Order: sequence, then C-alpha cells, then structure tokens
Amino acid sequence: MERSPVVALICFLSLIDCGHCHESVNVPKLTHDKEKQCLSKGASVTFTCDTGDPSPEWQFLWYRVVPLRDGLPALTHTSGRSAYSLELLSDSSGGAGGSYNLNSTGPEQRGVYVCRAKKEEPVYYTGYSNTVFLWVSDPDSPGRLTINPNSTSYVESESLSLSCAGNGTGWTLHRITDFMEISQCPFTRGASSWENSTCHIGVLSQYDSGVYWCQSESGEFTNGVFIKVHGHGIEPKLVKDTGNQCLLKGSSVTFTCDIGDPSPEWQFLWYRVVPFRDDLPADSHWSGRSAYSLELLSDSSRGARGSYSLNLTDSEHIGFYVCRAKKEEPLYYTQHSNLLFLWFNDPDPDSPNHLSINPNKTNYFVSESLSISCGGNGTGWTLKRITDYMEISQCPFTRGASSWENSTCHIGVLSQYDSGAYWCQSESGEFSNVVFIKVHDVRVYITSESGTWVNDGKQFEKGDFVKLRCMVERSSVDWRILWYRVVPFRDELSEMPHWNGDTRYSLELVSDGRKEADDYYILNPAAPEHSGLYVCRAERGEPACYTYSSPMLIWIKDSSPLGFLNLSPNRTQFYKNESVSFNCEVPGNASGWILRKYRKNVDSVENETLGKATFNIKSLNISHSGNYWCQSESGELSNIVNVRIDNRPRPYVYVSPEGWLTAGDAVSLRCSVGQYTSTSDTRWKILWYKIVPYREELPTFTDKESSSKYSLELLPDSSGDGGSYTLNSVGPEHSGVYVCRGEREIPVYHTEYSTPTLLWVIDPSPKAALTINSNRTQYFQSESLSLSCVAQDNASGWSLRRFINHYTSSLSGCPFNNTVTEDQSTCNISSLDVADSGVYWCQSESGQYSNAVKISVNHNPSPTLDVSPTSPAKGDTVTLKCDASGSASGWRFHFYRVIVPIEEVLPSEDTNFYSHELKLSENSTELLSDSSREAGGSYTLSTVGPEHTGFYVCRAQRPNSFSYTPYSNLRHLWVKDPSPPASLGIYPNKSDYFPSESVSLTCEVKGNSSGWTLRRVTIYNKASHCAFKHGAVTWDERPCHLRSLRIVDSGLYWCQSEFGEYSNAVNISVHVQKPFAFLQVHPNHWVMEGTSVTMTCGVYSSKLSIDWKFYWYRVVPPGEGITVKSDRSGHVKTFSVQLLTNSDSGSTESYNLSSVGPQHSGIYVCQGERGDYYTEFSWPHLVWVTSPSPSSWLRVSPNRTDFLQSQSLSLSCKGLGNPAEWTVRRYTSGELSDCPFNSRSGTWAESTCNISSLDTYDSGVYWCQSTSGELSNAVNITVHIPETVYSYISVSPDHWVTDGSAVTLSCSVGAPSPGMRFHWYKAVPVSEGLPLVSNRGRFREAEYSVELLSDSSRGAGGSYTLSSSAPEHSGLYVCRAEIEELAAYAEYSHPVLLTVTGPSSSVWLDVIPSRSQHFVSEPLTLACKAQDAATVWSVRRFTLSKELSDCPFDKKSQMLDPSTCNISSLTLSASGVYWCQSESGKRSNAVNITVHSGNVILESPVHPLKEGEKLTLRCLGRKSVKSNLSATFYKDGLHVANQTSGTIMLPNISKEDEGSYVCEIEEKRERRSPGSWVSVNSVARDERRGPRKRLKTMYQRSKDIL
Repeated sequence: MERSPVVALICFLSLIDCGHCHESVNVPKLTHDKEKQCLSKGASVTFTCDTGDPSPEWQFLWYRVVPLRDGLPALTHTSGRSAYSLELLSDSSGGAGGSYNLNSTGPEQRGVYVCRAKKEEPVYYTGYSNTVFLWVSDPDSPGRLTINPNSTSYVESESLSLSCAGNGTGWTLHRITDFMEISQCPFTRGASSWENSTCHIGVLSQYDSGVYWCQSESGEFTNGVFIKVHGHGIEPKLVKDTGNQCLLKGSSVTFTCDIGDPSPEWQFLWYRVVPFRDDLPADSHWSGRSAYSLELLSDSSRGARGSYSLNLTDSEHIGFYVCRAKKEEPLYYTQHSNLLFLWFNDPDPDSPNHLSINPNKTNYFVSESLSISCGGNGTGWTLKRITDYMEISQCPFTRGASSWENSTCHIGVLSQYDSGAYWCQSESGEFSNVVFIKVHDVRVYITSESGTWVNDGKQFEKGDFVKLRCMVERSSVDWRILWYRVVPFRDELSEMPHWNGDTRYSLELVSDGRKEADDYYILNPAAPEHSGLYVCRAERGEPACYTYSSPMLIWIKDSSPLGFLNLSPNRTQFYKNESVSFNCEVPGNASGWILRKYRKNVDSVENETLGKATFNIKSLNISHSGNYWCQSESGELSNIVNVRIDNRPRPYVYVSPEGWLTAGDAVSLRCSVGQYTSTSDTRWKILWYKIVPYREELPTFTDKESSSKYSLELLPDSSGDGGSYTLNSVGPEHSGVYVCRGEREIPVYHTEYSTPTLLWVIDPSPKAALTINSNRTQYFQSESLSLSCVAQDNASGWSLRRFINHYTSSLSGCPFNNTVTEDQSTCNISSLDVADSGVYWCQSESGQYSNAVKISVNHNPSPTLDVSPTSPAKGDTVTLKCDASGSASGWRFHFYRVIVPIEEVLPSEDTNFYSHELKLSENSTELLSDSSREAGGSYTLSTVGPEHTGFYVCRAQRPNSFSYTPYSNLRHLWVKDPSPPASLGIYPNKSDYFPSESVSLTCEVKGNSSGWTLRRVTIYNKASHCAFKHGAVTWDERPCHLRSLRIVDSGLYWCQSEFGEYSNAVNISVHVQKPFAFLQVHPNHWVMEGTSVTMTCGVYSSKLSIDWKFYWYRVVPPGEGITVKSDRSGHVKTFSVQLLTNSDSGSTESYNLSSVGPQHSGIYVCQGERGDYYTEFSWPHLVWVTSPSPSSWLRVSPNRTDFLQSQSLSLSCKGLGNPAEWTVRRYTSGELSDCPFNSRSGTWAESTCNISSLDTYDSGVYWCQSTSGELSNAVNITVHIPETVYSYISVSPDHWVTDGSAVTLSCSVGAPSPGMRFHWYKAVPVSEGLPLVSNRGRFREAEYSVELLSDSSRGAGGSYTLSSSAPEHSGLYVCRAEIEELAAYAEYSHPVLLTVTGPSSSVWLDVIPSRSQHFVSEPLTLACKAQDAATVWSVRRFTLSKELSDCPFDKKSQMLDPSTCNISSLTLSASGVYWCQSESGKRSNAVNITVHSGNVILESPVHPLKEGEKLTLRCLGRKSVKSNLSATFYKDGLHVANQTSGTIMLPNISKEDEGSYVCEIEEKRERRSPGSWVSVNSVARDERRGPRKRLKTMYQRSKDIL
C-alpha cells in the first residue's frame, strides 16, 4: 500500500527576486481552528494565512507537502536531514483571500499544509509559512491503536508499546515525527521492534515525538495519537497575565506555568523564595554567591492545573515565585521554572507610607553612597530588600557596609550586590512603595600614551605635548567627561572621593575641563605649573550619574626648579628599618615650603603633607614608598624623587668547586646580595662567619628550621670586599657551616644572614668515627636508622649533628624531632622521612670532627601491576607482573584480589578530580595463594575461569622488614564466559562515542539470579554504580541512560550481582572533542565553465574506522532555507542552507560536479552523520564558475576593489533583459544576502546598490543574479580599516632666512605608499569658503583655515621650493598627503612658520621691554608702528603649541588701541613668534619671544642688527637673585667671556657674530638662561667700520680652553 505523502518543514522562504524589497522577506503564519486535535471524519476545518499586513493587495497560495519531485519547489526540513517538494492545491484559488476551508474532511485530507502570499506590480512573494499537520480520524475504522502505558506524554529513556488491532489484516504502525520523518515500525531511528502487531520502543528520545497511527494492508486507518517525549531537563516558563505593569493593592494576578505540553497528566507545584532553611529544598543564584530555599505554597493545589491566582491584599504576597510540574507512574519532576518577582503598590495617592532615596535616583555606580528613609503612620518601620542575587535581608544588611539609624538606612559604599528591589514595612504589616535600585560596575581610569612612568605617575619634559585620556571600562554609553586637579580642601569645592588618610582634599575643575564630545585633556606645551594630581569624572543623565577615576600624578620636569629636594643619604632605594632625611632647599629666605608625598596602593590613594622643609623618618617601611616633592604656598614645585622601600635583603652563598674537598684543595665562597646571581652588589661590604657552638660573647644565630641556637664567629681574614672568601689550601679544621651578610655604612645597615652552607674537608685520620647500624646510606621512608659516635681515645662530649638542604638549609643536633631518641653517643631514628636526607657527623665540644656520611631517604616505590591478557578466554593462561622499578633489589612481591564492591576501593565521582588514592586494606583484599614470589615479581594463573574475573593489586616488601610499599595501581581481569549469568546490553550498540551523545545500558539477567547492579570504573580511576551522574535515572531494573556523554564517562562497564557474579564487560570510549566537518574543493574557489569540480567532506576528531554519511548543502539568503550554525572553537557563523537535491550522491565523502556552469556558482557546506549523531556544519566554501559571456555584468563605481571604512560604493547590474529582474547579491563571512543587505548597509534603486558608508563586514564577493538564476561576473571587494596617517612638514635650511635665500619645504608621512601625492597650503585666519583645520588632540584650540597655494602642484612629489624667497613668502605653511588609489587623505600637518627678513619695511613691531626673553608673570606690550597711519594693523602670534591667533589672545591680554597689544602677565604658553599684519595680508618682520620660568634670562636685541652696529648682551636675574651678577657668556655652545658686571658689549659686529647666545650665573648652583638668536644683516663692505680684535681674542681664548 502506498504511504501517505506527509512531510514538512518549519519556516522556509523561496528563491525570489527581492530587488524591490526594502525590508526583510515576510514569512506568514499558518494556523487552523482545530489545533492539536484529531478531526473526526466529515468535520470542517479552516486554515488562516496571516502576513501581519491586512492590505487587500495580497493573494494567498496553498500547498501540500509531497515527496521530492522535479519541477516542484524543493525544501529542506529544519533538521537538514531530508528534502521535500510543495504541490499547489488544485483549488488553491478558493483561499486567495487568506482563508482556506475544508468543509467535509476525510482520511485523504491527512497531511502537512503550507501557505505563502504574493503581490503584483512588481511581483513579490513572501516566504513559505510554517507547516501545519492535519489528522482526520475515521469513526468507522475497523482498527484501533492502543498505548501502554496509557499516556501521551513521556520523558526520555522511558519505554512505550503501541498495539494495532482490528478486523483488517496486515496491520502496520506508522508515524510522522516532529522532525517530519515518515517511517514504519521498526523505525530507522531509535531502539524499536515489531512483534505480534505491537511496536516496542525500548528507550524513548525526543526524536520519537509525533503522530502515530495503524494502517492495514488494504488501506484502512485507525485513530491517530499525538505522542510528546520530553528531554530530562524540562524547564517550565513562568509568566503572569499582568506583564510588567505596576500592580495596585487589591488587584488580582494570575500566574501560568507553561511546559509546552497540554497533557492532563501533569500536576503543577507552586513555591515562594525564602531565606535559606535546612528543612526546605535549596537552590542557588547563578553567580554562586547566595543560596535560598523554595517553600511550597500552602494552597499550591489551587494551581495544580497550571494556573495560580492571587488577590493582592497582604505584603506577604510580595516576593519571588517559582513553579514546576510532575507526573506519576513513573514519578517525574521537571526543573524549577524561572524566577518571577511580584510587587504591588498602595493605590491611595495620599498614603503617608513612603520610601525616599537620597540622592533621588535609581541608577548608581559602584562606590557611591546612598540613603534610604522610611516614613508613614505606622511604627517600627524596617527597610527590606531582595537583591538581583536573590539575597533577602533587612537593613543593616549582612553584605556590604550599611547602618540603620532613625528609620534611615545608610549604604556607604555601593556594590553590584546592592542591586535589587527595596521597600519599607512597619511592624503592623503596612508597606511603602517599592524602588528598584541598579548599581553599575563602571571603572574609570586615566591613561597617557607618552611620558615615562615614575612609580604611580608619569613624567614629561618641559614643553612636551601631554595628552591625557579618561577611559570608561566596559561601557558603551555616551559619557560627559570632566577633568579636575587635586587641591587642598576648600569648602566651596567638591571633596576628593576614595581618599586614604586623615587629610582632606578637594577637586578643582581645570580650565576647558568639561568635555562633551571627547575624553581627552591636553597640556601643550607642558609647563612645571601643570604638575599635580589629575582626576577625571564620567557622568551621564540628568540628574547626573557619575563616577571618578583614581588620581594620576602628572609631573612636568623643570630643568631649573625654584626649590630642590635632597635626601640624606643621597639615594632613592632603601630597605626596611633604615632611616632617611628629606630636606627642601629653597633660594634665599623663602618660606612656606612643605614636603608632599603621593602613593597609589591597590585599593587606596595616599596624598600626604608630611611637614615643613625638613622631614625625618627613623624607621622606614614599605608604605613609605612613593613620590616626594617640595611645594611652596604659592604652588611652586621642586624636583620629584621616587623613593622605593624594599624588604631587608637576604644574601645567597655560592661555593666553587661544589662537593666535598680533600686537604690542600682551594675553594672560593661567594656572597651575593641578590637572588639567582653569582655576582655581588658592589655597594655592600661582605662579612663572613662560621657557625660554632653557642657562646654568650658572640653574635647569636638561630636556625629557622630546627630552632637550634648557635653562635657566629667572624672569620679573622674576612676581607669583606668583593663578596668573595677564598681558602687557598683547606684542611679538616675548615670543615663546618658558613654564613655571610652584607653591611652598608653611613648609616650602618645589615642584610639578613644568608642561608647556611656546608663546607666539608675529608680528614684521613679523624678523631672519632660515625658508625651506622645497617651499614648503608640509601633508605626508604618509614625505615629505622641508628648512628653512633665512637671516639678514638674513648673521650666523651661527642654529639651527632646534621646539615640538611631539602627545601631550605638547616643545621641541628640530635635529637632532631619527636621521632628521634638519643642514648649516650647513639642517635636512633625510628621512622625515616625524605626530609631526613642530609650530611651527618660527630662533633666534640672543642670543635673536632669525625668523618661525615651523606644519608639519602627516598620515597617508597609505587609498584606497577600489569595483567596480560586482560580479557582472556576461559582456559587461557594469564600473567600478573608487579614491577617496583627504580628501587633496590631483594623485594618480595604480594598479589591480591579485591573482594569488596569496587566503589568502596576507588574514589567516588563526587571527589576531587585529582584524587586517585586507593582505599585498600586487609579486609578489602584477598592474598592470592602462594603469592609471595621473589624472582621477577610475576604470578601466573595457568587456567583461568569466570571465577578469576575481578580486580587485582600488588605490593612489595623488603626482606627482614615489616614495611610495605603502597598498593599498586588497580588492574582488571575479565574472563570471557560463553554462558554468563547476565549480559550487558548497550544501545546504540557501539563502544565509540562523541561528546553529547547518549547511551542506554541494560543488565539482561538469565535465570533466577537477582540483585544485579550496573557498575563502572572510569579512565580517571573513579568508581560508581548507576546512577553515575546527577540527573541520570535511578537503577530499578530499567535502562541506565547517560544523556550527554563526556570524556569522564569513558571507562569499563559491567553488571555485577550481590553474590559476586559478573556479566561481560564493555569498554566505552568518549572522544575529547566534538567532531566537526570540513570541506575541501578542487580546484579551489574560482573555476572556468566546463571544468570538473570535486568537493570532499571530512570529519576532524574522528577515527578512520568510523563510517560517516555526508549531507551536502548550498548556502541561500536568509529566509530561503533553514538557519544553522557552525562553531569553530568559539567562532560561530550563522547562515541559511538548503539541501542539494542529489545530496545522496555525495554520501561517501565526495560530491562531484562533472561539468560546471554558472548555475553551480554558490557557497557550499557539508555535514557528517553517524547513526543519530551529527557533526557541526563545515565552514562555508565559495565555488564560482567564470563564464566567458555572462548574461550581465557587475559594474563597480569607483572602479576599484579596495576601499576604506566609511567610503561609499555603487554596484550596478548592466546587461540583457529587464533590469527589474536583476539584483545584487553578496557573500560575506558565511552570510549570503541580497541588496539592501541590512539596515546598516545598502539601498537599492534602478538596478544599482548603493552603500553609503562601507565597513569591514562589507568585505566579500559581489555579483548580479536574475530571478531565473542567471549570473554576472563576480567581484571581490575588500574594505580596510583606515589607519590615521599624519603629514609632517619641515623647512630647510631654517625657519628664519634672509631675502633672496633658497628655501625648501618638505612633506612626508610615517609609512609612504606608492601613488601618494602632496598638497600645499598657507594657514590663514578662519575664513568662510576655506577648509577649517581644528587639530583637536594635537594642538589645543588651534583653529585656522587653509588656502591651497596656486602653484601647489609644484610640490606634488613632496618638496615645495622657493628658489629666491621674499618677505611676502613669510607665513604659516601646511601640507597634506593624498593616497590616490584609495581616494584617502592623511591628516593636515601642523603649521610651520617661515620668516623671510628683508630691507626695512613700512611697519615694524615694538616690544616693551625691548628684549626677546621675559620672565613668567611679567607684563609685555607689543605695538605696531607704521608709516601709513591709515592702515589698521593687528598683532598676531604663532606659539610653540601651534596656536595662530590675533590679540587679544586670552583673558590676560587686551588691545590698548587698534595697533597696541598688552599682556598683563606672561605665561609659558606665550612663547612664540609675533608680528604685525594688516587685513590685506601685509606683515612686518617677525619677533621671537621666549617666556622663561627659571631664574636667569638673557637680554638681547629683539630685531636683527646690521653689520658694524653695537651688540649689547646682559644677564638678568629674578628679584630673588642679586643684581650685580657675575656672568659667563656662550655663543653656539662655545665660551665667549666672563664678566663680573653681567654685561658684554661687542662694538662692531659682523655676520660672523650671528648665532645663539646663552648666559650663566653661579649662585650656590649654576643658573643658565635660555638661548637667544641674534640676527645680523649684511651690508656693503665699505660700510663696515672698526677693528674686531676683541671678539676674535675671545674666540681664540675659548679655543685654547677647549
């Protein structure tokens, strides 16, 4: 009889043209009004196809699923195992409106139905709907289907029988599973058998869920039954009918516990979460940080059918609820459901009961504080909470820092564990509103890429560009960043949080410290006054939620600080208990200086004011480490000193040569203050000592291991230098134990003593002899030993000593410990241990020595037992061999058989993974007869039988000793019994498994034997009986089912009766790694039309002997196939696939395409199957067939294949046919999709796909494809992450040149690439229509416009040359590189100033005072003097920080008149070049101004001089420096002159005098001015006057000195 063509799928989409779709493909939902029912013959049913769009334009199509046929759409089931076709119903048009009616159903209507919808103009099809199964029962059927046990709901591993009976003949049982597999009993999947019209399923699995019916050979049907098989881990879903809406007191709520099975056999139980109690079932939060109990509700039975309702009248209803379900016969419980929190508020808006929060917000950050207050009419208010970690408690809480006072709970430092629901409750039962508090764990910290680390901060040079960044860890929200400096405490400022110590500090917002758009703070140029502690704050929201970073110390190094910090002794590295003195040296009688310290610990920050200018620490400890500096009342700083305190060092002694010496040998002992090195720190003086018996007058040495007290005798020839002590010719008197230590003077400080070191010189005639009772030196643990001292002259006063060097060196005398006794001159050790290994000797009171003996104590050997063969046949010979390799000869071996259940011997599976110790004793083992064999350690069983089956061990014993080695490893011996009393059945019948597979094991007992148990020993030597793991079924003569195998389940399995009988044994092996498929294609990727292509599928982590069946798929766009995942070591790809129609042709590893055409182009994957086990899908593999004449071609604009992120791209389909039939398709990272590709990428218009902003995920292969499957060429597009490329500009020969000089500007980038060209600009004030450059992050507020040079192309190669420069060429130049191949530009370079000096111009800049160098805080006036009074001139400057601006520059500057600029107080940032400029672009000569924070400047001319003029240079000091300076002058680094007046005058200068001048004074310490450039313009030779003998003499003197 032909089977009913019933197959299905869940959610598929057809291959359709989505070229005009601007949203995801729609998938309808198919339902019918008789869901989950078996219809009676003649009943009516209505199907509904819902697209979610009520538009009347939709037309609906109706299909039935039929076996795979050519010419019909091919679909694949969600399992991916089988493919089917869809046949359009002949009367499909009757359901065109969205509903399809079957008015009088019959058995012929049984089957699986699918629908889809379409629109016209343009034609658009939805995907196929879900599948719906329809079953029609025939009341007149002559047969019936019965089930035993009579249930429709089962759990995995249960068994089931289904019987067919009726008047017909040849009844068979059929089914359609939820996985759309159609089969007849016995089924191809699972363990089933067919006998006497009954189908037995021994071990149910989820694959057995489905519809079952009986069918006779004449075509009659019985009733149909829906069977549902649940996995062991059914997790109910608990929901409430009110959703997330706020409930009010007096309202009602209904909970529903859903397990996805409407069977009436289920009963539901309802629980509330309560604090942990021993008498209740316990559960724990996923974090493992808290445990709680589940209390069954007293009226739980009200919800036995799955729903539980509450009227919310009492505060006791507030809390977390849980449900679960159970069924009887056999008893089975589901897991507990999810937790559901229930809360309700008082509906009275005027209720006085309330909970208030300060600060008033619900979102907090870790470490913030919070106060929660309770108020109302009731009394005895308390605050309660249930945290997100399921901790239920009352304030003060057990976790965290909280206190309860005056009805207010204070939480001083919030943590994530404080997140949860809070409410107030009175002693009379009234309660307040509830508030949900969320505490976010956000860590904020400061970083800086530049600078050098100074312990807990960063140090920069003066003038550096410092860029600080505020980082918010693990947070993607938009933060506002605020920057602060730490200052002494002030009431009007915020107090510094997270502080350690008693001193309070405040945070002062720095200028420009509020950052809305970025997280950087820039100091450019950095100056010493910028030094200090910086803190950033990240905040968001209104009112703001915020958190602070820890402080970061930023230090700007000053070459000439006003104060200087000295340490005495003068070093920065100290040891514990040393002393140090800090002294702030300041000029003159300056006062108000204090010593400051900063140190950052793991969990706190220290910023201390230690005292005045001098501070002493008598005994240093580790906490004194940190950064120290001096600071004045006005904020001036000294240098910074990083002090490190280390633990007191312990020296190490090295001996050369090592080993025992003979008289006359030379030996060298070296003492090193520093571990793992044989060299000594030369700063230490080394002292050498010999350990001698205790004497009061000598220093005491206590052995740390033995606590023995000795004295130290300083060696008379201990030189102490270099760390070495040499004995050129040793004798017996040099034998002994030595130590060393280091000494450092001023002040005197000693290291620890070194560990003792033994030096032994063999004496041919010792004064005494050390004798050993057993006359050997090698021993094992637990043996005994006696050592005696025998003096030659029978003198007394000899004692036994030893030196051990097991883990640490130790010197001690007998008795050594409580296992040792002393009898006159004999020392008895009753039980040796490995720690007793060492050198032993006798020593007299006068210091004489006996011979020395080196004793070695070894661990007892661990024997190894080998059984060969382990699985012999009855009657074979078996050999047991015990091996104690590595031990001495003479062992006696004993062989035993284990006589107790194996789980009493081996560790259980609940013990630590690394626990393998056997629990054996004489009561658990039986000594084999005639077991004690000496020769070879072998024991032979000549004729074995079933009675020899079991487990064996051995151990060894030394002759004449009661000491045994430990037991050996455990080995099994299994004798094959042709007629065992029981057999171990295994399903599936194999011994090789992969992770997550399942196996069922059954003891099939023969005869009347009873009390059988299934046991195992794993490969990790763990033993147990079924159930082996938590969650496995208990043993009750039913299969022992292991649901998800792991490698720890590998081992030996067998059945054993209570009388010691055994079944056969099976070795089960579980692979370590889950297998996954891999796909190889030959030839690879791109092939020509007509070529043969072979795809090969293999399986990693697989044994070659395993027979795999392979499935072959093609990757399709989302919605056109089933969605699958491929996981490679955590790298997961998700894609849609469709089973190839002839997939079976490649079931044996290879799938061949004999002559490929364009239709074969695509992405392929494969998967392996073995029985019920499936591998992961292979990684997708692209195959593209290149056609010489494609129907269409893909045009890329711009025409290239490499792009950068954020660039745009257009892809157009050009060619034959209707453009509307073509779309652009792509394959990227395992994903196949049509344009528009997703919400972020691609728009489709007029056969063109436009991607406005490319990203790396857009990299892939693109092509055009028509609705009929025709293909264009393919293009591989790569999107690169752009690297920020900076342009760098330089000028040669100099920034300052004279009229007519040749000047070359050069532009470069860090890593030049081919096809790069350069553009040249001049920087001008911000102007409309010109590009605006804002170098944020590089130049602080440096905004200006750039104007492309008219002849910029001259410098396209990277150099722009002015062969004859003129004053009009003066200005700020900028360059920029362009990478033509990628249409990308580098960043603009920073501006570079070019100044061309020429003849006297019509305008000049006056500087008052008239010098080029000025002190910080001094005033400065700059005035433009012009011949043309009608022209308006501005004072413009370009500073060292690359800022271009007009006066007024900042708050400290102003225009006194249209052409005069006054700066009231100069700062370091004012250093730069100044000039006058008109609106028309005319400019004066430039003036270089230097602002200095030091004590000395050089007064030099502002403007260039002419040859023959007089040059006067004067060395000027601050007010604190005496006026009559004695100064030294230098030019270009060479000494020029010493002048007591502080002034030098050159009366007749020439071009040779042009250069950089510096002056220097000496006042306690050298003080030097900055350099000042003096320009000299040439004049005609006849204009020069006066001899130049004086200056030439000065130069000659400097040369003589050099």
